[in-house]
Amino acid sequence: MPEKYTPGYSSNATNFMAKRSVDTHAAFFTPYLSPGMKLLDCGCGPGAIALGLARVIAPGTLTGIDREISQIRIAAESAFNQGVSNTNFLEGNIYALPFPDNSFDAIFSHALFEHLQEPVQALRELWRVLKPGGIVGLRSPDWGGFLISPSTPELEKAFSYYKWLQQQNSGNPNVGRELRALLRQSGFTNIKASASYQCYEPLSEATEYLALRIEDSAKEDRAVEKGWTDERSLTAMSNGLREWSQHPDGFFAAAWCEVVGQKG
Repeated sequence: MPEKYTPGYSSNATNFMAKRSVDTHAAFFTPYLSPGMKLLDCGCGPGAIALGLARVIAPGTLTGIDREISQIRIAAESAFNQGVSNTNFLEGNIYALPFPDNSFDAIFSHALFEHLQEPVQALRELWRVLKPGGIVGLRSPDWGGFLISPSTPELEKAFSYYKWLQQQNSGNPNVGRELRALLRQSGFTNIKASASYQCYEPLSEATEYLALRIEDSAKEDRAVEKGWTDERSLTAMSNGLREWSQHPDGFFAAAWCEVVGQKG
């Protein structure tokens, strides 16, 4: 199956990712950083976390890569508008990084490995460009730990459908629990693993993102054409998400797994 980034690059998806920050999504990694470091952010997206990391390592330099040029442009514009000058954003592929061996003191990647078909191949490329003694920090969700309440049949179908869609795109929705093993298999040592929960408030931000992506699957993934679902089901799932977002007791907590390892 071809590898595909399931969230896509719509304005809704980009805006949803842009609400992330170094404090909320990279706190597990910042204790390992220090001023003057040379840091690589793989799958930087619109750069929301990257700019925070750049401030932590200043006057060091942060290089962000993403395979989608629209995200690189947004990240570079955000850096300019915010006056963060120690950044460089490039279009690039994690399987073939455009850098020499032993280039970086540290490497960070957030919400990327759940979309990769060959995570060990990607990690070996990170190993290549990381300096001896350098550190890598990864963070990915694990759909097996999601907390959703109150549940309805339409809501359960919506989450199951999105998870299945990611699997059809060669992703692994449960990769979070496997990050430690993946680092070890790739040669990293001194591995430390942790987990945390993100509670979505307001609930409508996450549900609208999911609802729109489910609706878009008819066109984006040709889901109806391929017989994966039908228009009626897509509408029922997206409506179920939107109704849930307005429920006074609605609660959604996503499990995130973090891992830090070292190149020996």
